[in-house]
Amino acid sequence: MHLLQGGDGEHGVLHDFGGEGPPLLLTHGNGLNAAMWTTVLPVLQRHRHCFGLDFRGHGASRTQSSPLDVERSRLVTEILLAVAVVGDEPIDAVGHSLGGATLVRTELENPGMFRRMWLFEPVMVPEEYERPDGDHPLVIAARRRRNEFPSLDSFVERLRSKPPFSQCEEAAVWGYATLGTQETASGVSLTCSGEVEAQIFSSGTATDFTELKSITAPIVVARGEVLGTGNEMPPAMAEPIAVHLGSGTLFPMDGLTHFGPMEAGARVGDAIIAHLLA
Repeated sequence: MHLLQGGDGEHGVLHDFGGEGPPLLLTHGNGLNAAMWTTVLPVLQRHRHCFGLDFRGHGASRTQSSPLDVERSRLVTEILLAVAVVGDEPIDAVGHSLGGATLVRTELENPGMFRRMWLFEPVMVPEEYERPDGDHPLVIAARRRRNEFPSLDSFVERLRSKPPFSQCEEAAVWGYATLGTQETASGVSLTCSGEVEAQIFSSGTATDFTELKSITAPIVVARGEVLGTGNEMPPAMAEPIAVHLGSGTLFPMDGLTHFGPMEAGARVGDAIIAHLLA
């Protein structure tokens, strides 16, 4: 585990997941952590040396201040620090949701950083799109999230009792939960609090999609085809992002929701490798 120290006293964490071949950086969605890729990794590790990034306030990172500074430039810096650790650029990268969007922003601001990218529903919004505010259902749900549990087992049981995690592979849920909790005197607590997740939902910088054409690295933008989950913005943005990229391809995946990488690890892994080896 490698700490990626930011300039404000906060840090991200880089995990070495091992594997054979050139380096591959994996990033996660808001509220998740690098272990969301648990069931994808066995496929990737046969072709790539895998590294997983926990953004500040997530997974193995430990927040030093409240409120946490989640301005997107901070997350871009953590990606740059991670790339500096894993090898000479350009490298390949994989991202989900917030992580995918931050990879795109990193390449936009640092051309040539990545060779190829595979992104599952990167959350990027155009300038005219209104960001979620304090009354948005996602923000409200995050702030209501329970942060303390009697045990890791009880936390996993609660996760698997209802969507979205009830639709995920059990090993992926256990991976996320194990990395995403810390022991307390009375059980376990989440390392990414509901408040941090809410801050990220309600912050961020709008993107001028016309600027994406300058990114020439081949990028697959994967989209889950199961709708009606209560958060339709990520799949709705997938096609516009793919169309505006200089070398983007939309890749619909039947039967998957926004949590696709945790729902069908082997299938997602095969799709990633097919793109990276093309």
